[in-house]
Amino acid sequence: MDKFQVSAEAQALTLTEAQHMITAFPKATVSPDDPYRPESNDEVRHMIAAGDPRVVALLPVTLHLESQPVGSVEGKFFSVIGSGPASIDWDFFSWPAAPELGLAVRNKDAYVQIAINSRDVYQDTPATDHTVFIHFREGDVARAEWLAQQVGLQPIGPVEYGW
Repeated sequence: MDKFQVSAEAQALTLTEAQHMITAFPKATVSPDDPYRPESNDEVRHMIAAGDPRVVALLPVTLHLESQPVGSVEGKFFSVIGSGPASIDWDFFSWPAAPELGLAVRNKDAYVQIAINSRDVYQDTPATDHTVFIHFREGDVARAEWLAQQVGLQPIGPVEYGW
């Protein structure tokens, strides 16, 4: 658990959403959706803070928080998410043992992600709510189901292969 960390990103679709995000996270990276834009993170941040009308041409912009200590960003992050897609994930921890299933602690492939205002992990399918994804090693479906049951839930969709 000593390497447990959280990363997050959120798209701001309006100048107001972008201003809320940079105010909450003054050291986070902010980038336009178009990776070929010439503006640097500092230029984008300055334009957002100043309410510069040129920001409209950059929208959407994405706030990136990488490898933060768990518990340090989650509350603020959830409070500044606007109408754009967002994602937050927790990584570098271990799935607990599930002795009743004959499963030992799993130190690899343990990852939890919440897709916000999106139905998928890639933020391609818009939604008005969120979906929690439990990432696990292929063939470890019983552990994923067991984990969901520990918090009174159950998987609602099929296993998706990807990451």
